[in-house]
Amino acid sequence: MAELATGLNLGASLQQRQAQEQVLSIQAQQRLKLLPLPIQALQMEMRQRAEQNPFLEFEPALEAESLDALRERAAGDAGEADDPDYLLSGREGYGEQTDFIDRVEAARRHEWRLLSQTEPETLYRHLERQILETLDPGAQRDLTLLVCDALDSDGYLRTSSEALLADWWQLCQGRAEVAESADLPRAIAAVQALDPVGVGARSLAECLALQVQAAPGYDTQRALKLRLCHHLNALLDRSPERLAKDLRCTPAELAEALAFLKGLNPFPGRAFAPKENLEVPEVVALPMADGSWKASCDERIFPRFRVDEAAIEAAREAAKTREERACISDLERSARLLVDAYHERNDTLRRVAQVIFNHQRAFLASGGEASTLKPLLQREVAQAVGYDESIISRTIKDKSVRVATARKPIPLKAFFTRALPVAAAGSESVSEQQAKQALRELVAAEDPAAPLSDQAIMEAMAARGIPLARRTVAKYRDLLGIPSTRQRRKR
Repeated sequence: MAELATGLNLGASLQQRQAQEQVLSIQAQQRLKLLPLPIQALQMEMRQRAEQNPFLEFEPALEAESLDALRERAAGDAGEADDPDYLLSGREGYGEQTDFIDRVEAARRHEWRLLSQTEPETLYRHLERQILETLDPGAQRDLTLLVCDALDSDGYLRTSSEALLADWWQLCQGRAEVAESADLPRAIAAVQALDPVGVGARSLAECLALQVQAAPGYDTQRALKLRLCHHLNALLDRSPERLAKDLRCTPAELAEALAFLKGLNPFPGRAFAPKENLEVPEVVALPMADGSWKASCDERIFPRFRVDEAAIEAAREAAKTREERACISDLERSARLLVDAYHERNDTLRRVAQVIFNHQRAFLASGGEASTLKPLLQREVAQAVGYDESIISRTIKDKSVRVATARKPIPLKAFFTRALPVAAAGSESVSEQQAKQALRELVAAEDPAAPLSDQAIMEAMAARGIPLARRTVAKYRDLLGIPSTRQRRKR
């Protein structure tokens, strides 16, 4: 009897272990399927799964709150922080359940404010910050902000004064707080005095003239340059000799003034426009006080995906047969496994990103400057996280990071680069990007009349502790778009 009982116990234990392994296998398959999906495909996949399983609840992404709403809520939180009762509410035993809910909501809003601080800086936000620091609160400051809002992506004010005043009066709802005709030109002049120089101009001539006037130091040709700004069309119709005569200057002075104007920026607002549209960044890099970076998944863009407990309970009460109860159990198990896989997918992304951020602090601080990228392989991240290298590859696929120091999202794949062989044992490893940057600096500093050969570049790189083969120098030079020695020579 004892042997029979032992056999039954072993059989039951084996059957339970096999069932657990099967569940884990299903969950692992779900996770592997969800890991490589970018956020748009993930939302579509979760929506389809919720439509197929009545015990799954799907809600679209919350979407990011507007900046104005975030500022208002931040101001409200600041007021709460000054309230002594609010400070006491964090202590155990203080207040009711509603106090705890409010604290949770306040913590959530604080996290969202941190996330909003990493939004790429736009031209309006750049100008708004300067206006709030220099102008006193009031109608004139609000009108100046309205002018900033009317600028196009190039930084030009192409809206007429009549349209601006109409918008302002509508915004004031009939209250004539700023009704004088001189108030709008004052607001426009205040915008034109901001950085970047030339912003708020109503024409190319005015944009260049603003930059000429803002040039530091005494310039004997300033008057000539300003006249030339307003005679741009004459450059196409008249010869240099005729134009110099009309402007009452010598051809040499005209050539010097033209060279200066060519170096100005005709589109001051374009520096704040995103250079390209990448996928929606799921990971946010939050700077910490100690110089480290915290990886956080932006919950505002993730859909809410959870098990509908009420639907499960109602289905159990309505079930009458064994088959119905078995079907409910299968659907419930499938729903819970999928929800767990969904949350594990996001947690895996955050953990992998955190390991990457710990290694690439300088790269994040520089806003993605390639020369600051340290050597890092997916194998090293896999060892640190405790996952297989294939998991890391799936996790970083089509994912990007939003960081305040960069004007555009940085793909997670951009954080990886292999190390080059070092010149001596114990030397610090160098990445391919750092080697390319060093090569670019060498060529930029060379004598145009006697440019460096690939052999000379190889020797100079070795002197910097970056040993490269000559063919590698030629390869990097081609990738950087640097011509050959003969093509770079200027006589």
